[in-house]
Amino acid sequence: MLLRFLKTIQAGEVQSLLEIARKMDISPDMVLQIAKELTKKGYLQEIGADCDEHKKGCSDCPVSSNCQVIVRHWFLTEKGRAVVSSTSMAE
Repeated sequence: MLLRFLKTIQAGEVQSLLEIARKMDISPDMVLQIAKELTKKGYLQEIGADCDEHKKGCSDCPVSSNCQVIVRHWFLTEKGRAVVSSTSMAE
């Protein structure tokens, strides 16, 4: 389930906690729990409320422009991308 969650985030087809829950057929509470765990382990990074301007080192951030309202979004860290790409190669 954790790998599926990472792949869902990486695909970028979902933009909110509720959309992720629907896509994965789990509760929003479960989504939040998974996201917190993967963030704690370094696979995800939450886009914070301070992401309203360009910052050095944020070039691969999916919200690197200030035209979006931040609710609660995550993106894969380098560690998360490595896990997803290594499993994709094995398939």
